[in-house]
Amino acid sequence: MTIKTDYTTEEWDVLVRSAPYAATYIISADLSIIGSMREMRALSKALKHPHPPETAKELVTALAADIKARTKHMDKVDSPQAEEGQDALEPVREGLRQTAVLLDEKCTPEEAAGFKQWLMDIAQAVAEADKEHKKNDGRVSDKEKEALAEISSMLNV
Repeated sequence: MTIKTDYTTEEWDVLVRSAPYAATYIISADLSIIGSMREMRALSKALKHPHPPETAKELVTALAADIKARTKHMDKVDSPQAEEGQDALEPVREGLRQTAVLLDEKCTPEEAAGFKQWLMDIAQAVAEADKEHKKNDGRVSDKEKEALAEISSMLNV
């Protein structure tokens, strides 16, 4: 199992941004004002009460505690910005890809898979948070289903 001290500050920041990035990717897939608020609440709930797979529990617990401390003290986490002419979601995609590479390099395969599953669970919870205006099963729009598949691909799940 890895812990915070196994990561450089820059690497840890990649992990800190990973859950918000997964949520942002879903929210951007099918934007609505009310839906976005519900989806952000789902992210907040997932970070306050994380339920990761047992193989990644220690890492996720440390990460969630750090996010909570940063939020409480209003510490800003620098996040990459899109450059002029660049797709606004490209920094999010790159952050998720970096997360996958970092986990694969630093963690056991079981821990990496558990952390990636936790991110997918967050993305799924965010996608299911806004039931208004949803088609098919009434929970996740087609655009969000596509975004979930894209996140899975970026994380190499």
